[in-house]
This record gives sequence, C-alpha cells and structure tokens, in this order.
Amino acid sequence: MAELQVFEGAMRIAKVEYPRLDLEDYRDRLDEFARQAREKVVGKGRRAIGQLNTFFFDELGFHGNSEDYYDPRNSYLNDVIDRRTGIPITLSAVYCEIARRVGLPAFGVGFPGHFLVKCLVGRSEVLLDCFGAKVLTRDDCHELLDSMQAEPLPLSDEMFAVASPRDILSRMLNNLRRIHAGRHEFPRAIRWVEMDMELRPGEPHPYRERGMLYVQTEEFGKAVSDLERYARLLPAAPDLPQVREQLKLLGKLLSHLN
Repeated sequence: MAELQVFEGAMRIAKVEYPRLDLEDYRDRLDEFARQAREKVVGKGRRAIGQLNTFFFDELGFHGNSEDYYDPRNSYLNDVIDRRTGIPITLSAVYCEIARRVGLPAFGVGFPGHFLVKCLVGRSEVLLDCFGAKVLTRDDCHELLDSMQAEPLPLSDEMFAVASPRDILSRMLNNLRRIHAGRHEFPRAIRWVEMDMELRPGEPHPYRERGMLYVQTEEFGKAVSDLERYARLLPAAPDLPQVREQLKLLGKLLSHLN
C-alpha cells in the first residue's frame, strides 16, 4: 500500500469489507463526475473553485453525515461515492480526485480533528471544509480548532500542510480502528491496525494500539510483545509510564495463568 495513491489505497481499504469491489467501476464514476464538472467549471481561480463547489455539494449532493458520523460506511470510499455522504477525510478525498481531473490543484490537509482541502490559486490558497460544504478563513479554522480542543491551542502553519497519501490512508485506518474498538469489535479493529503497520513499517504507535487491543481480546502474550516493542521503539514516549504499568499488570496476569 505504501506506493499507492489515495484513491487506490482507499479502495484497497474498502475491499477488505467488500471483497468483490470493482475498483475500475469507481474510477470510471469519478471520471464521469469530472466530465460533468468540466461543463460547469468555466472560470478560473476562486471562481472555478466556487463553480466546482456548487457542482459537488449542490448538484451531486455530497454532504457530511452528521446524523450517523461513526457509521463505518462513512470511511469506505465506495460507500461515500454511492451514498454521497461521509466524514471530512473521505469527502475530501473524493473532492480532490474530481478537482484534479478538471485541472484544479486540490490537496488534503490533515488539520487536527477535522480534515480539510486546500485549493491553490496562484500564490494564495482556498481552504475548504467538505463536511460542512463551505470555504473557511483562517479565523474560521481557529474557531474550529478551539471547538475540538479541551484547552486553547495556537494555530500554526504546520496544521495546513499538504498531507501525503500515506498520512491520509493512515488517518482513514485509524478512524476505522476507533470506530470498531468503540463498538467492542476488537478483532476488526486489529485488522485496521495491521494494515496501518503495513502502510508505515517501523512506526511505533500501531504497536501500542494493537497491544491494547490484544488486552481486550485476552491475547495477553501478544499484548506484552507489542507493548514492549513500542517501549523499545519510543523510549521517550510521554505515555511510557502508563504502558509500563500495563506491562506489569499483564506480567502478573500471565504468571497466574501459567
């Protein structure tokens, strides 16, 4: 998955849930959306972005699923295309695919807690919230950030950096992990962590996530192995005291089981 682009990687994620998924069919549907969009987008710069927004949100009807945000289907790109609804990151992925096909440079932005799109216009940029179907100013982003943080966090340029395909796919996988873990569907959550490990080999945090999920599935030996590996890979992790405490509890539990 590491060499894939966002569309291919997202469809590979979806194929885990839908093994018979036809990737080319959905690629053709995006191509058709783009063909229709080219008839609507006749301006340039900000005007073109506004025209594409009208087409994407009003005519195609893509919108944020605020009624059932944690429905797993919001994280599968095929479902998002079929149902025209999703969460910020998947809606942004579809928007960027269409925008680039019509010649508009649009990129995903891993803004904390709420994925955004950045459209480049000459030397300036337009920020777009695909979930809320609106263009954002930096002040809007500051308010958005404050609404998601327990304590105020200063806005920084790094928050608006273009996200790499690997980062976008990893964020999709982490969303699915949290959804299934929250539903106590721990083996399914482990499946997504392991795809993230494949995507980002050597990254420490997936070992912690899988280790804690193994605790829930009562695979304590596997949990110890993953948590110890996390501690070795990230010896300065701020949560290391909690991880070591968990390892102590697991050690005592395993000694009683043996």
